[in-house]
Amino acid sequence: MPLFKNPQPIHFTMDNPVEKHFHDHDETWVIMGGRAKAYRVDRDGKRSEFMIEKGDIWMVEAGVEHGCDPIDDEGCDIFPFHGTIPEGSHEPGHYYMEKENYLPTLHVTKTPTDRYGSRA
Repeated sequence: MPLFKNPQPIHFTMDNPVEKHFHDHDETWVIMGGRAKAYRVDRDGKRSEFMIEKGDIWMVEAGVEHGCDPIDDEGCDIFPFHGTIPEGSHEPGHYYMEKENYLPTLHVTKTPTDRYGSRA
């Protein structure tokens, strides 16, 4: 169970933005300072842009390309954390559609259980 105490963000600048990438898992960004123009490229290839700023939280679904460009000299402080890493996934990191040539698709397996007794 991840527990983040005193999370330390990564500082991004106009010269060092978050490049377009994807993951095999969901990722959540906590914006801890500054502002940036964020973008996502959905599974159909449609790009959308929006502003993120201190106090925002953005959950990016697995397989959605995403990144951001800080918009001023202050830069943007982001604490990213990943969701569950499905079996068969890459290690957490940045991956690129142009190189990987696939879209990850997550599936839920429902395993029967009688943990709390039979329900009539």
